[in-house]
Order: sequence, then C-alpha cells, then structure tokens
Amino acid sequence: MLSYAGAWIATAITTGVPQWTLKLAPTPTPTPTTGTDTGGGFDWKRVKPDPGAVPNTDIFYTLTNATLYIGIVAAVCGLMAGVIAFGVGPIFGAHVVSDRGKSMMWKAGLIAIIVGCGASTIAWLIQASAVKQ
Repeated sequence: MLSYAGAWIATAITTGVPQWTLKLAPTPTPTPTTGTDTGGGFDWKRVKPDPGAVPNTDIFYTLTNATLYIGIVAAVCGLMAGVIAFGVGPIFGAHVVSDRGKSMMWKAGLIAIIVGCGASTIAWLIQASAVKQ
C-alpha cells in the first residue's frame, strides 16, 4: 500500500498533474482482414501440425521417451509389488493383503496397457506427420 502511494506521489510531482487526470490516447484498432477461400472467415486450411515449425524438437522426443520409460517402470514395479502381496498374504493369514495384491496386479496391468497404447499412438502420430511432409 505504501509503495503505491509513493509511486502515485512521484508521478504527481514529476508531471505536475495529478495521476487521476492523466489519460492515454486510445489505440487504433486494426482493420479486419478476410480469408482467401472461406468467404471472410478464418482460413483453416493453413492450420496443420508441423513438427518442423517447433524449434529443437529433439527435446520433445527425449521427454516423451523418458516419460514412457518411467511409466513402464512404475507399472512393472506395481505389478511386482502386487505379486508379492498376493503371494505372501495367505502365508501370514492376511487375506486382505492378498486381495489388495490381486487388485494391485490388475491396476498395474491396466496402467501398463495404457502406457503402451500411448507410446504406440504417439509413434503413429509422428510417422503420420512425417509422411505428409
């Protein structure tokens, strides 16, 4: 609050005019342009995915590959933890742990499938955009 008051006082002193009376000139609006083939609208034919337009695309591929690797490692670790809990639970009489281990295996398997599908989808998109160019 005090810094705003200081800025207001500094502006009022240097300009000699109180700040509330200072007004800026309105900026002119640009003239509207019309599309070439859409009859005056947005030209959607010029919008397309282009990996060449992104600078340093290798970093995106590296990040995608690293994320997929971490997802697969996490799914395999979850699967192994579920197998251990499913196998050890009945030995110690903890059937709840065994049931949790079974559900953990199902969840880890589904996560592995989803991560694998994501990898194949991204690879297909990259190949499809490379073929069109």
